[in-house]
Amino acid sequence: MPHFDLPIDENRTGVSARFGVNYLPRENWWYAWAEDDDTFAEDLHQIASLGFDHVRVQCLWPLFQPSPSWVSPRALRRLVHLLDRAAENGLDVCVTVLDGWLSGFDFRPSWLKDVDPFTDTEAVTAAELLVGAVSRAVEGHPALWCVDVANEPNVLMKHLKAGEGEAWAARMVRAARSACAPVTVGVDHVPWMSDDAPIGRAFLADTCDLIPVHAWPYFTGALARVGEERAWAIPDYLAQVARATPGAADKPVWIQEVGVSELWLTDVAVEDFAERMLRRAAAIPGLGAVTWWASHDISRRFTGFDELEYGLGLIDAQGRTKPIGSRVAEVVAELRDRPRGQPATEPTIVLPAGRAPDIAFAEDWFATMETTAGPAIVHGSRGMS
Repeated sequence: MPHFDLPIDENRTGVSARFGVNYLPRENWWYAWAEDDDTFAEDLHQIASLGFDHVRVQCLWPLFQPSPSWVSPRALRRLVHLLDRAAENGLDVCVTVLDGWLSGFDFRPSWLKDVDPFTDTEAVTAAELLVGAVSRAVEGHPALWCVDVANEPNVLMKHLKAGEGEAWAARMVRAARSACAPVTVGVDHVPWMSDDAPIGRAFLADTCDLIPVHAWPYFTGALARVGEERAWAIPDYLAQVARATPGAADKPVWIQEVGVSELWLTDVAVEDFAERMLRRAAAIPGLGAVTWWASHDISRRFTGFDELEYGLGLIDAQGRTKPIGSRVAEVVAELRDRPRGQPATEPTIVLPAGRAPDIAFAEDWFATMETTAGPAIVHGSRGMS
């Protein structure tokens, strides 16, 4: 596996991590790939002005690959155009290629309708073609940070047999290496909380240059299990599981998606909950990056999304920074300015042999967590895989 110079800060009191957002274009969401406007520039300037240093973007699959044997040159040009605008605003970019699952929708192209995207030979070859084409298009671009082969692909893999999900992911990772940049696989929380995920922890630790964590307090079950008074620490819990996985300890953890909806909270203000999540995440040893979901609310012009998707942004659909956006920006600015100190010793909690780090074990972890970071997770005689 290639070596990349990636930021790792073992300091609990000083932070060198990246802070960014999952970019959702304000004007036309990711349908913007099919437009000719230059609203990317305005959006990215506003994101940079809030103090963020990177964005994660999604290559809407049907627009990038209308045919299994053809990748749209226009879409690739638009992608490079976005990276150009990002560079002008001092932002780095993670390009997420296959977004069959995005904002609650299954966005697979029509030619995948009657075939399995993960096991059908022609479908896998087509996906490999797209990942390779996108990676080559952005190779060497000054704004390119990394390539993420897919957004939460494991959500659509529940039917696969053992090994099939990882075989698919391995092919996509090889294709993404064409970019000569760090590569990751943007799975959700399930691999970190289950022993039978189609893309497992051991594979992610061995294969990814950045260890991806999607840390949603609602979807993980943390809010229901431990309540609003503690669920904001879920990024730390999932990162501790990732750090305990053999092969991951020397790689940066990327909190690739983290966010909260006011629809989920009754007793805590959404701004306060967001601040607690960010401060907790920033204290994680080995943290490489935190990327908020999302930059902008989805416009009500686009119907069909789940209600919560319309309000997850830091900036509203009219381009106004929301109170949560201002709070997050203030916290990020403070974390960047925090002086460096000495690493602190973490308490530990043991994951017994044969037990999965699921929500039940998470409840044990939350019961013993401290106010800063940890406890670190260590495991019994059976290694976590």
